[in-house]
Amino acid sequence: MTTAGATQPVKGQRKTKVGRVVSDKMDKTIVVSVERLTRHRLYKRVMKASTKFAAHDEANDAKIGDTVLIEESRPLSATKRWRLVSVLSRAGEERAGESMVDEEAETTEAIHGAAHPGRRTEAEADAADEPAAEEAAS
Repeated sequence: MTTAGATQPVKGQRKTKVGRVVSDKMDKTIVVSVERLTRHRLYKRVMKASTKFAAHDEANDAKIGDTVLIEESRPLSATKRWRLVSVLSRAGEERAGESMVDEEAETTEAIHGAAHPGRRTEAEADAADEPAAEEAAS
């Protein structure tokens, strides 16, 4: 006997969150910090707020600093209600392709140029003065 308008319960999607691993010291458990933007109720300023979630990591795959995707699950312990789905990026991989400036002089010039736009650096001033010095000697 069915009632009119009754439907079978629909299973929804499980909630997922993307966050950064802040601790992996426990066995098969990671602590993931998820940041979100929220507006202050009185001052209306947008602030960053973070929440920590304990997530189950069966293979101990995630390390500190990794960006991970976690999914809601049944309660696994007193604090764990999430499980690791995948590691999206490893710590330190984001900057692996970038080349670092090797020489300190180049770094100093870059800092100087950023701090004083429009002003010439010492190397540029020396390069501009060299042709004038050669003409005076001849």
